[in-house]
Amino acid sequence: DTYHVDRNTLGLRQVRVGHKEVRIVGTADGDQVEALSGDDAWARVLTDTEVQEVAKISMAIEDHYGAAQDIEWAYVGPDLYIVQSRPITTLDADAAVRPAEEPLLRGLGVGSSPATGIVRILTSPKEGAKLAAGEILVAEMTSPDWVPILRRTAGLITNAGGSTCHAAIVSRELGVPAVVGTRQATTVLRDGDLVTIDPSAGQVFAGVHTAGPSTPSIVTPATSVAVPPLATKLYVNLAIAERAADAAALPVDGVGLLRGEFMVTDSLEGRHPRDLIEKGESDRFVERMSASLSTIAAAFAPRPVVYRTMDFRSNEFRELTGGDRFEPVEQNPMIGFRGCYRYIQDPVTFALELDVIARVRDELPNLHLMIPFVRTSWELEACLEAIDHSPLGTHRGLKKWVMAEVPSVIPRIPEYAGLGIDGVSIGSNDLTQLMLGVDRDSEVLADLFDESDAAVLWAIEHIVTSCRTSGLTSSLCGLAPSANPTFAEHLVRFGIDSISVNADAVPDALRVVAAAEQRLLLDECRGMSDRR
Repeated sequence: DTYHVDRNTLGLRQVRVGHKEVRIVGTADGDQVEALSGDDAWARVLTDTEVQEVAKISMAIEDHYGAAQDIEWAYVGPDLYIVQSRPITTLDADAAVRPAEEPLLRGLGVGSSPATGIVRILTSPKEGAKLAAGEILVAEMTSPDWVPILRRTAGLITNAGGSTCHAAIVSRELGVPAVVGTRQATTVLRDGDLVTIDPSAGQVFAGVHTAGPSTPSIVTPATSVAVPPLATKLYVNLAIAERAADAAALPVDGVGLLRGEFMVTDSLEGRHPRDLIEKGESDRFVERMSASLSTIAAAFAPRPVVYRTMDFRSNEFRELTGGDRFEPVEQNPMIGFRGCYRYIQDPVTFALELDVIARVRDELPNLHLMIPFVRTSWELEACLEAIDHSPLGTHRGLKKWVMAEVPSVIPRIPEYAGLGIDGVSIGSNDLTQLMLGVDRDSEVLADLFDESDAAVLWAIEHIVTSCRTSGLTSSLCGLAPSANPTFAEHLVRFGIDSISVNADAVPDALRVVAAAEQRLLLDECRGMSDRR
């Protein structure tokens, strides 16, 4: 379990309950291991009162030693015992002796390297010229048309957003440290302020809070990553062509999620695709997108690259040049005009995108296709018919995948297999959102967004099992496998074929998946021994 406590009030800010498979019970005959299931496996270890008692004495110990402490403790019945206390060894030498400083802002951190710079508040990407290279960008929220500006910033702070919002996704890929969902960055901060972003803690401090800014990188070179043999394939998520070579150098099996909509806004410099089509510039769309796709597919060849077609959301793409003429105004764009249904309603743009894929595949057949946000069978069938009637229809070896984001996919996988689908990739962010009814972009509801919730795990297990019985490949793209070893172990035990993570998460994902596979193998060996 993880409990976050407010230092000032001792109130619980966040409680995340983990799944426990066993507990160890002391007896007269020694320790006994008991298996847990049902409610016992998901029960909280500590009461609110116990959490607050631990927090209170921890701060007293910190005050006594004058430094942040790594404290071990235990409850025996109602009594709390402190077993050990020592300075936190992961902090730099200065931080270990520096008194605690109250942050200006708190939110959700993205990345691990801190960044220090001058604040520049922008209300729109149209103001991008005001941002000097190396400044800290502060905004209400970002959308795809902010990408060129994000390349120049040393760090990003937003008012809104959760761990899966656009700002968080792009920051991870560009290697830009960020704190999102602070709620009041644009009112607390002013242009010209000197601040430090601490993404590991999700905090923003006044002035230089660390030894100085560092240069972040989205990837760890392949030579420094110990690569264990994995039965589960590990893919990488990608969206920006300029990062292809670095990502391809990682010990991964290919690209499991290439985000089409991010590539469009990056390649077309903030113009809406329909704006180009209307003005007779379709060739420009095809040429620029083909160039970006070719760069990525060539970097990974012969490893597969699964391109997810443009998953437009109207609120984001209205901001592109010309977008206000083509995008509807929706109250709930996250579950609105997007994905498979959009392709049916806008066949011209979809056909242009299929032309791009076909052109690239003429030279690089490792490029494959994935359709997002499929709600119904008839939508998917209509999209597949459009693919068959496009230049892609004659391409042999083309793999066609669907994203499993809408819960309606669970009973329909055998039907989708019958339509000619080759694989299913679980979009854990959207699936969690729709299973739990939680807006994934909402910082207010961040505590409720939990990919390890029992209902979400139930859905994932059913998808993986149904894929296996239907002869389809199953995959999952999301943050949880690298951040949560228990979640990764669930996926391995379910029998998932592959996992796709962001480039910066590859080392952690390799480690946790390898550990999960080793535990599963050990359990199977123990089971065979018991049966003997």
